Amino acid sequence: MRDSGREFAIHLGRAQIDAMFTRQADAPLDDSEFLPLLEAMLTAYEKILPDAIVTDQLWEYAFGVYDRLCREAQPAWTAADSRKLMRSYLLGKRGDKRRHRE
Repeated sequence: MRDSGREFAIHLGRAQIDAMFTRQADAPLDDSEFLPLLEAMLTAYEKILPDAIVTDQLWEYAFGVYDRLCREAQPAWTAADSRKLMRSYLLGKRGDKRRHRE
């Protein structure tokens, strides 16, 4: 993917992630409902873009936003705690549930 296309895809993906978390703050769903929706949006990027750099950056951005929110709620929380919690709700290859079903 050309750099300008990559930058646009990352910018768009981050805007979508931010919009989803903003909506979540306004009308919260349980993480068990919200995070699979976020995962579905990010998985769509993985399916339509042949660029792993874009999808990896978007996933890392989503983990970062989730981590920030977790730390606001639980100041003693670590990034590893946040990532583990988020992954526990994901159903696809980045989640912990997939490993338990295999």
